[in-house]
Amino acid sequence: MNKSMSLAVAACCLGLVTGCDTVGPKCGMCSACKDKGMVKTQSQCMKDGCCAAGVCMAKAPGAASAAMKEGVVNTEALMSMMRARTPMAIVDARSGKYDDGNRLPGAKSLAPDAAEAQVAAVLPDKHALVVTYCANLKCPAGHMLGERLRQLGYVNVLEYAEGIEGWMASGHAVEKAAQ
Repeated sequence: MNKSMSLAVAACCLGLVTGCDTVGPKCGMCSACKDKGMVKTQSQCMKDGCCAAGVCMAKAPGAASAAMKEGVVNTEALMSMMRARTPMAIVDARSGKYDDGNRLPGAKSLAPDAAEAQVAAVLPDKHALVVTYCANLKCPAGHMLGERLRQLGYVNVLEYAEGIEGWMASGHAVEKAAQ
């Protein structure tokens, strides 16, 4: 397995993500995202809201394979990863007045503008799988945290764009943050 392949891609290839056929050079370009270099994992890209696996990968510039540069995971895929006990850190990017204290199970809190030392304290392994989220599809904090983590050298970052609202709307339980 190529060392540049992320844990998320490996989990998908091993079948830990429900509905995933393949990830790699065999995957076709998504018609909706072709200009952005997105690679589909099954029949359609998540940009259309139809990707069965719920994971879309962006090709790294100049990469021959589908090495993870940016990834998005949906509710179904995240729940499948949790059920499969995929090792990962789930991080809530909401802070201040936007943080209501509800968390996805096992999630930690980390603001997108957190100091590098604080990030390292919450996420000590830069090679571990990290899933960021915030309130909902309109909330930018999860994406901002994902970008910040990539800038700091974290190599396996997925963004759960549906956020806590999408999680609860799907009927999944949340936890209260420890005070």
